[in-house]
Amino acid sequence: MPLNGKPVSINVDLGLKSVAPVKEDSMVIIMRIRLNQLDQQGMPRQEDMENLLNIEDRLVEYLARQCGAVFAGRFTQRGIREFYFYAPDTLGYRKALNQAMQPYSIFEWLAQAKMDKGWTNYFEVLYPSDLDFLRIQSKRKLAKLTVRKGEKINISHFLSFSDIASMNRFLSGPDAIGFSIEKLPAVVSAQTGRFELLLSREEKPYKGWIEGVIVPLFRKVSEYGGIYRGWEGNMP
Repeated sequence: MPLNGKPVSINVDLGLKSVAPVKEDSMVIIMRIRLNQLDQQGMPRQEDMENLLNIEDRLVEYLARQCGAVFAGRFTQRGIREFYFYAPDTLGYRKALNQAMQPYSIFEWLAQAKMDKGWTNYFEVLYPSDLDFLRIQSKRKLAKLTVRKGEKINISHFLSFSDIASMNRFLSGPDAIGFSIEKLPAVVSAQTGRFELLLSREEKPYKGWIEGVIVPLFRKVSEYGGIYRGWEGNMP
């Protein structure tokens, strides 16, 4: 996933979103490691991967034991890997880091701890945007579909609009051509308070289908003030 034109790898505990921000864990601990073995894109080479995974395990263990910290995720870009933890306090966090890193003196590192009551680092640095989250979900769904090369399947697209006028503008535009309307709402949903539109179309989920079809549709729906909620694939 690129960020500002540079490749970036983010690993995040998505499950924390349902409870964040945790009032008791208002301190964020950020530990940054300079990578030693880099590829041409500034990402870690395979030679460093085992060490990095072992370091992560030790950080999780020692920070949990020393100050009750919870691992939120990691961020890797341009030769740097950052680890993010949330804790009720930071007493002894440097001792925990020193102990965790003792077998890995070949890595340069630094750390800081600060107040983050709103879990800003979790939501703004680690947690994926709506579009990136859609990409993640779509890749998982495609991996589960058993579709032969070139075979068409029926794809249902779930769209949501705040008002009928916006929904109708989208439906009357060129971006809705080729879709069948499976559900055209006349009133708002009692669950969401929005107009939930369901479209379908037979499609070939080829390599690059997510970027070529789903991402543009997400962006077009957003231009009309709508929300692209996701898709489901079914054999016709």
